[in-house]
Amino acid sequence: MKRLTGLSVIALAATTGTTALAGGPITTDWSDGFDTYELGVDIVGIGGWEHWADDPESFGARVTDATVRSGPQALVVTGDPSGAGDNDAPLRQFAITEGIWDLAIWQFIPEDASFGRNGFILLNQYDHGCTTCNWSAQIVVDAAAGTIESQFKGEIHPYPVGQWNQIRLRINLDSDHVDVFLNDEIIDSRLWTDGNFLGNPGITELAAMTPFGWDADFNGYYDDMTFERVPPIGGCCLPDGTCLDDAGTDDCETAGGVFAGFGSSCAAVTCYELSADGWLVEAPLVWDAVTGHADTCDETGDCDLSSSNDIQWVVTVPRDREYIFSVCGAAFDTVLALGSTPCTDDIAVSDDALGCGTASEFRVELTADGGPYYLTLEGFGGGDCGEFTLQIIELCPLLSDNPKALDEPEPCGDDENGGCNMAVPMFTAIECGDVYRGTAWREASGGTRDTDWYELILTEPAEVTITGQSESDGTVFGLVNTGGSGNCADATAITPFATSQPCFEAAATVTTTLEPGTWWVFAAQPFGDLAVPCDDHAGYELTLACGPSVDPCPEDLDDSGDVGFSDLLAVLANWGPCPGCPEDLDGSGDVGFADLLSVLANWGP
Repeated sequence: MKRLTGLSVIALAATTGTTALAGGPITTDWSDGFDTYELGVDIVGIGGWEHWADDPESFGARVTDATVRSGPQALVVTGDPSGAGDNDAPLRQFAITEGIWDLAIWQFIPEDASFGRNGFILLNQYDHGCTTCNWSAQIVVDAAAGTIESQFKGEIHPYPVGQWNQIRLRINLDSDHVDVFLNDEIIDSRLWTDGNFLGNPGITELAAMTPFGWDADFNGYYDDMTFERVPPIGGCCLPDGTCLDDAGTDDCETAGGVFAGFGSSCAAVTCYELSADGWLVEAPLVWDAVTGHADTCDETGDCDLSSSNDIQWVVTVPRDREYIFSVCGAAFDTVLALGSTPCTDDIAVSDDALGCGTASEFRVELTADGGPYYLTLEGFGGGDCGEFTLQIIELCPLLSDNPKALDEPEPCGDDENGGCNMAVPMFTAIECGDVYRGTAWREASGGTRDTDWYELILTEPAEVTITGQSESDGTVFGLVNTGGSGNCADATAITPFATSQPCFEAAATVTTTLEPGTWWVFAAQPFGDLAVPCDDHAGYELTLACGPSVDPCPEDLDDSGDVGFSDLLAVLANWGPCPGCPEDLDGSGDVGFADLLSVLANWGP
């Protein structure tokens, strides 16, 4: 069977008010507790369950009574620790194209599970030949680590083994959003179409779900699966910054709040407090229609900077950095001003920014101790007002020089190693131990992006570790899921993968064992609203190591394998302000006592 290791999404095309036939796609509310099936039977071929890719050679999953949550039976999903792909992967198709839905699945991972992963995948497009397969969500439990990850965009969270846990996805196809909950605690919140690959941004549908055994050496148990349309309720943000959950629009209005949208929940909504000088916010920030205050036509003219309606924010910044303030794309002629006191523009002001038409954007260096800062948005002339999205972006320092790194042989802006995204695929050769410096650019608002593909040829099994650092937050580093075939037809997802954290807080690290074959290492910007141009924070560093995984030791500044006197001297030699320096181990922008203590604490091999 085809072994999935990448981005996954369930694409459900929905027709409301109809009932799904037993063998057809699900089109309305649905549930399966596996209690009506014969004990021990493979569910493929009954209850609407199918083989992945309609491949009769692929594995289904069996009904069991060994571990159940409710009723007499549950489903057991097994993995294949050999890596040959003989893992369970039963498939249930959906046909949902609109609405807000809750998909809830109860899962049990045994306490004695020692190796591998188990979980499930949702696709927004699916066909048996997988010519259009496109992922939206991939929920993976690592039993040995005791963690769960909503892959592609989410963080890793603790997962309690030895008990039944509910994993629930609130899928909002009307607004292209999904929230992922573990036992009602949110672990991921993002666009439904973010599980994309090969330049395909996905579609707002739910098409398929498959429990997946991956490489687990244990049985994963599933019970009480439900799929239900969510009633017209959501989160309600109150002026004091608190949130009222499961509120209707009338309830929210009565409470003096702002309705965050149908299907929203307080766990996934950020509410802001309104002070006398404006909304209290902290950078970085995205302020959009979800806040309910993203249309200046609904505001008044409290500031005297112009005669138009305006809205104000009181902004604090966490670090001494350069920041971008942008309403590029606003639906009206804007003026954006930043001041040291309310309703002033003594720090920065923008009218028509380059590339933004009549909308505004500026960049400015700010200090954490210098705030708060007062931001005002208004129309250019009397009566100018409209909708907008405000973004405040923290810019990272540039990567420090690394004389050991190889240069990616592709000038930024060209396409010479775009791999399977090119009409004639081209790759950059990479070997164990190589370090590459490259650039990854991105156009704004879902446009095209640069994808860099590095080809690794292995003649024997090897454990490989990919480590990525980037000047931009969220850069993706990972492997293309071909199984080492070197065939673009098998390239359907990036998995496993990791993303760089803001301003070098943590490297993106992927460790996995690969069989002999031709493998492709992948680096690219995620899709996003703001452009990442070639000459502005597009740089990244990719390292490929082979052998047992070793946690990187940033205190080993000379890469000798030991933290010692030369590393201590490097810290002392760069003492003082030095943003982006490798000796600035805590990322504060200064080399100081915290960095010195970090070297001493890690002294030795």
